Amino acid sequence: MRHEWIKGRTGVVTQLHYARKGQITPEMDYVASVEKVDPEFIRAEVARGRMIIPANIRHPELVPMGIGIGITCKINANIGNSSLVPNIENELGKLAVCLKYGADTVMDLSTGPKIPEIREAMLRNSPIPLGTVPIYEAIHQVGDPLDLTEDDLIRVIRS
Repeated sequence: MRHEWIKGRTGVVTQLHYARKGQITPEMDYVASVEKVDPEFIRAEVARGRMIIPANIRHPELVPMGIGIGITCKINANIGNSSLVPNIENELGKLAVCLKYGADTVMDLSTGPKIPEIREAMLRNSPIPLGTVPIYEAIHQVGDPLDLTEDDLIRVIRS
């Protein structure tokens, strides 16, 4: 859906950036149509910081949605593998259940090995926003939480 919308975006690509410049993005327009409100209302609320539209350009499969003041309430689902059973198919099955029952967003709380692979598979199969907990992956990489540095955490966030 968003491939054409994001094709030409470079530099600062956040919805907040465009909202504060007074620009209504295709994502804002789409959210306004779903929420049955004026696109300018969406832009203004994003600009004020009272609404977000998760729209990472690395997740073009995502269908935009607004989360915040003045629109419908959203439901989040938490899923994730344990360090004992790092299975991508299991996580995709959990994601399918979340989608089937109407979750608006999903938080991946996976720990242990295969976090990057699980995250990538979930992103490619999720039309809804997906959040992660980067510190879990960073701690897994260094082994001992006391050995974790700021650079370790930043590296994981950037990945």
